Amino acid sequence: MRYILAGLALLAGLALSAAAQQSAPASPGQVPKKVLDEGYLFNIVDWDGGQLPKLYERSDQLPLSLSDIRHLSANKFSDAAIIKMLEERRCACDASVEALVGLKQAGVSETVIAALSLHALPPNRTLDLKIAIDFEGVGGADQVSNQARKGYLYLIIPDGNRERVFFADLQSVLAGRWQRDALMDNTDPLLVKKVRRVAFGARVPLKTHDHKKALVFTSTRPDIYKSADIPATDRAGVQTFEFDYPTSSLQQNCTLQVLYRQDALLPDQWRLLRSHFECEWD
Repeated sequence: MRYILAGLALLAGLALSAAAQQSAPASPGQVPKKVLDEGYLFNIVDWDGGQLPKLYERSDQLPLSLSDIRHLSANKFSDAAIIKMLEERRCACDASVEALVGLKQAGVSETVIAALSLHALPPNRTLDLKIAIDFEGVGGADQVSNQARKGYLYLIIPDGNRERVFFADLQSVLAGRWQRDALMDNTDPLLVKKVRRVAFGARVPLKTHDHKKALVFTSTRPDIYKSADIPATDRAGVQTFEFDYPTSSLQQNCTLQVLYRQDALLPDQWRLLRSHFECEWD
């Protein structure tokens, strides 16, 4: 009987040992190459130290430009020095193939050109647009009407073969209460004036980099989808603002400020007095 129990214990021990061997993870040398090649299992021993990404110490100076690169190269700065500047300051410039070919033709080394392609700021594809509308009238907010002689404000910005059209129904703006809506006291000794400022902001697409002309105007028509739709009666009142949209920049901020004034004879009416459009890139 003792021999039978001893035999059973030995068999059980062998079975447990076999099960443990089956469930234990295989050593790296035993992992089939197919499993490693599938990309779900990684043997870090194979990395052998590996190549870590390079860390760059950034400078607080403004980014370089293409003209800066050409100027440094023409004045015999070494490739290593120019590349170090690119690593620290980056480049707010056009890094397209055509621009890189132009650098090559100007005598800039291919090593520097490759570094510029790596460290150039990403191209501008959007801008942060803020539109602030001021309504200047006599009296308090309770006396502000919700009518305008021409009820729609338009901003049109060209973008290559298309145009970006921004519009606002002034009656809706005047009648509503908005997240950025403030009443400012612009009182002077001769005339009490109240100015209501309503501001709207968003990030909008703008993909073509070139010299642009922004158009600002008001109209009675709600269905203007491109500059060709502007009625002849409104064209005389179109205000044009020219600006350059750079290929890349640290900032992409544009602001349209519009001032409406309450009519002195018809206080329930508003007219566009002036507007100003500007952008900030650096």
